[in-house]
Amino acid sequence: MRFFRRILAALPAALLLSGAALAQSSEERLVHQRMAASGFIPLDEMTFGGRDVRRVLPVDPYGMLPIPGIELERHADGRLTLRAQYRGWSGQAYDLSAGEWEQVAGLETAAYAPPAKSSTRSNPNVVVHCWSGFLEASPDKAASWWGCNDGTRPAQVYTEAVLTLAMRKMDCDPSDKETLWRFSECLARTRKIDDPALAANFTELQSRWEKQREPGSDILARARLSLRAAQANRTDSLVATARDAVFAFGRQQEALRTIIQTSFSPFRAAEERGGGSAVILAETRRAWLEDVNAQDRNYIGLLEELARVQAVGSNSQR
Repeated sequence: MRFFRRILAALPAALLLSGAALAQSSEERLVHQRMAASGFIPLDEMTFGGRDVRRVLPVDPYGMLPIPGIELERHADGRLTLRAQYRGWSGQAYDLSAGEWEQVAGLETAAYAPPAKSSTRSNPNVVVHCWSGFLEASPDKAASWWGCNDGTRPAQVYTEAVLTLAMRKMDCDPSDKETLWRFSECLARTRKIDDPALAANFTELQSRWEKQREPGSDILARARLSLRAAQANRTDSLVATARDAVFAFGRQQEALRTIIQTSFSPFRAAEERGGGSAVILAETRRAWLEDVNAQDRNYIGLLEELARVQAVGSNSQR
């Protein structure tokens, strides 16, 4: 009988949570999904268990770095803590004072308010990469921000305040770099390949990838501009330039895919052993592959545009 009374007592809370889930927007659902995919316990499970949490998850401009998120929690006994969380591991829990908690809590209302209309104007011919982030809080708050959008600035300020607090607790070295880059570098130092020789090889591999990946956005932008020029004024010269620019992006994609396919062999034994090193290697390869696959969609779009431009020329010659 006691068991059934507990079930009945839990029903109102469960119904409220169900109603909240139904009322969520697609953007809010995306935030919750992204948080769960990054290693956090789903927020509805935390709320149903009576846990009070605040979370932020920064994302680098290319979405490639394995950057953890930060979770603040007010425990049932009044204890306040902060810890890092990422796929496969949880960081040490650091105690917070009431003043430290309030320092970031004071920014929360503005962070979750609907974004103001942005005054940012982006050039459609330029591919822009900016930091972004996700945040959520009990019982069902969710928001996101993009550094290129002035309208989401309060959410970014809130995120940076949490990261600054985390770095202070973790004794990160001072740096002149902006908060987000400093956080990514500080937390990356806590997730290193165990074996020194493999760690050196992995650092070399990351440098090789970054050097190859860096010009990708410019190559893509040149291809798009060349196609638009050929569409606006179709000449053999402009079509040839567009074709070369599109194929240059294809070669960029192939070079990145080759790095993924051929450069992880030295790390196979470490991955088979499992542990923290295996998580770092697997997540890095996954992130790189997702990046290439996403850019492949851009390449397909370029090829389709090029085919249409060439088709116009073929029809006009008949």
